[in-house]
Amino acid sequence: MSNNFQLTISQLSLRYLGFENLALENISAQSRGKRIGIIGPSHAGKSSLLALLAGIAGKMIPAKFFGSVQINGEELEAWRSQHEIALLLQDPASQLSGLADTVYDELAFSLLNQGKSDEEIESAVKRATDQLDLTNLLDQSPNELSGGQTQRVAIATALVTEPDLLLLDDPTSQMDPLSRQHFFSWLEKLSCPFLLISNELDDLAALCDQIWVIKDGCLLMADSPQTVFNQLDDPAFDKPAAWKMAKKLELKLDGCYPVNARELKEAAENAN
Repeated sequence: MSNNFQLTISQLSLRYLGFENLALENISAQSRGKRIGIIGPSHAGKSSLLALLAGIAGKMIPAKFFGSVQINGEELEAWRSQHEIALLLQDPASQLSGLADTVYDELAFSLLNQGKSDEEIESAVKRATDQLDLTNLLDQSPNELSGGQTQRVAIATALVTEPDLLLLDDPTSQMDPLSRQHFFSWLEKLSCPFLLISNELDDLAALCDQIWVIKDGCLLMADSPQTVFNQLDDPAFDKPAAWKMAKKLELKLDGCYPVNARELKEAAENAN
């Protein structure tokens, strides 16, 4: 897809069938950049937003939404009909087909359904597994994987189709610290636009162009990591480690506390 990515949401509300309360209420936001991090408490509406963008809420899950969602100036439904959106759910095992004998077969499954040739499938699987360090697992059964390995395979199943938009719902929850570090390093190199729900504030502050803050179905803020973590004053939300250290040492950069390691280092160098 083009390097340009513009997600515009106007007065969006979402209600699931049979529920009185709104899952999302009057949300308006405009993306700045291709990397959007989403934070908020449990049951805040974060997953509902991704489900709506992916076409699950309203189609697979009975729901009604009001308002407008556009991507690059097109209404969501029209854009989605011509582009590939990949959604990674919180439960990685639910992403897998359950029909594959090996990890390779699992990754090839969606490509076979698209009518890809054996050569195209082999090339796409190799790209995805190389990026996520899964090459040594290709001959294993998906049922024998650890939680973190299953999570990486689920990510690869989303990546293998080369989506135009990637939606990630807490993708590192079952990864060990090293796997999580590798995941965010991979994500930093990714050219595809993404929306990422995560509690890893340090990683979001270092990686994302914009942070969206959702609570009780409402969007509280949508701004740069530096602006959000310096201005957000709500006990329900934590701060990145760099922000806490900078506040303790009274180190500021452009009048604000740094929110990631790079900014903290720059502020410390400027103070000397």
